[in-house]
Amino acid sequence: MDKVIWAEEKEKWRRESLEKHARLSELFRKDRFAFEIERKRRIDEFINSAREEEERRRLRALQDSWDKKMRNAGSRHNRFVLAQSLFWEHFYEVWQQALQQLTSGD
Repeated sequence: MDKVIWAEEKEKWRRESLEKHARLSELFRKDRFAFEIERKRRIDEFINSAREEEERRRLRALQDSWDKKMRNAGSRHNRFVLAQSLFWEHFYEVWQQALQQLTSGD
C-alpha cells in the first residue's frame, strides 16, 4: 500500500515540477526581469526553509558566491560553460572524495 501512495506522490511531484519548469521557461523567454524576480524569490524561499540559522547562512553564502561568479561570466555561453566547470569541480573535489571515504570506511 505504501508503494502505491509513494508512486502517486512521485507522479504528483513530477507534474508539479514540470509545470513550474514550463512557467519559468516561459518567463525566461518572454520577461527576463520577471524571471529573475521569481528565481530570487524561490531561492530565498528555499534558504529560509532551512531549520538552523547556521545552515541558512551557509546556503546564503553559497548562493552569493554562485551569483557573483555567474555575473562575471559575461555571455550566456560563458555562464553555461562556467556552470559546467563549477559542477565538475565540485563533483571531483567534494562528492567523489566523500564517496571514496564512505566506501573505504574512514
